[in-house]
Amino acid sequence: MISATAPTDHSSPIRRIERRFVALTALRWLPVGFKSALTVLLLSERGVPAAAIGVVLAVYSVTVLLLELPTGGLADTWGYRPVLITASLVAVASTAALGLVTSTWALIAAFMLGGLARALDSGPLQAWFVDTTRAHDPDAPIRRGITRAGATESLALALGALGATALIALVPLPSHGARVIAMSAPLLVAAALGIVNAAFLWSWVTGSPHGSRVEVGRAAQLREAIASGLRLARASARVRRILAIAAAGGAAMAGVELLAPLHFADMLGGEGAAAGTYSLLVTCGFIGSAVGSLASPFLVRLARAPHRAILVGAVGASIMLAAISAPTPWRAATAFVAFYVMLGTAMPLVDELTHEEAATGQRSTMLSLNSMAMQVTAIAMSAGAGAAAGVLSPGTAMLLPAAVLALGTLVLLRWPAVSRTIPVPLPEEDRSLVTD
Repeated sequence: MISATAPTDHSSPIRRIERRFVALTALRWLPVGFKSALTVLLLSERGVPAAAIGVVLAVYSVTVLLLELPTGGLADTWGYRPVLITASLVAVASTAALGLVTSTWALIAAFMLGGLARALDSGPLQAWFVDTTRAHDPDAPIRRGITRAGATESLALALGALGATALIALVPLPSHGARVIAMSAPLLVAAALGIVNAAFLWSWVTGSPHGSRVEVGRAAQLREAIASGLRLARASARVRRILAIAAAGGAAMAGVELLAPLHFADMLGGEGAAAGTYSLLVTCGFIGSAVGSLASPFLVRLARAPHRAILVGAVGASIMLAAISAPTPWRAATAFVAFYVMLGTAMPLVDELTHEEAATGQRSTMLSLNSMAMQVTAIAMSAGAGAAAGVLSPGTAMLLPAAVLALGTLVLLRWPAVSRTIPVPLPEEDRSLVTD
């Protein structure tokens, strides 16, 4: 075990923390890659119209929104490991249900379970990485770990989407008309991978700094964690800008995840015909996002400030999002990949700015505030874009999230000069957080 009396060179435990964080990030998002490209197409194949799909996705976002702050505060008081493991197992149940159920109410229940899982894990893993790193060295940089994890997340999503493409082509299942169809197989594989993720979380997320000593007054700790996050958002102009760009990003992602598969299905001849091709396209998009994440530090150097780099990435993403509405598959596909590249440069930097504004003990709560902001706009976008796609077309409706993202970038034209908070190192006794 690494203790506070270990040699002063902390590079080895810090590298170990980073490697575990990156590997756990991959295990977290690999199952999502298997299902992300196919969920909307599967619902459409089951006979759910675009407007109803938008409502179902909005139910998911409402669930995340209602539970974000309570679960973020729970991670900061109860402990990262139990919250992360619970999230992984709830996600397993949700994903398996999505692959098997056909009734509307069962689908809504599955999406609500998915919203609970998303709320539980929207910040604890990254907060664990930052807190354990800073416990060994309060001045340790976190940008490399966060950007590498961002790239790894995208690559894991890409690998999962590629695996989904292969499964659809290879499994001897019907393409429609049955409870278990070809598009169901990737979701069932994703559920199995979620169990693997839970096992690694149990083994690797050790020495959780928050919750290991909190046995009494847990409810009071939870209330204070939530209140401190809200106070910081109210007091800090920087945090309010971070929340605004997160909200714009949430609208963009909700729009593309709902509308892009329907748009490509229209161009390629239906859901079954589009499933394999669209999964492959999503693979390319996630690889593009990984490239964007790896390019984030370079873009910061060019722009000379993280908020300017976010501005460049978000503006580019809004332009590409509008271009996905092109009526030809190749032009729309090129814009789709470019959108993920540009957004991939921006979002890891949003996380970095969030951590710089949050003290130890606030990190999960602050990340939950970010996720709440994303879910508020995702609710409106899912419902609004679904309705617009029914009246107009999915391609034309794509202009709506593009406009919202473009408007959101305006908050980054001016960045407040004074930071309100400084990350606080953990007490000395909490530095024994990582075992070999």
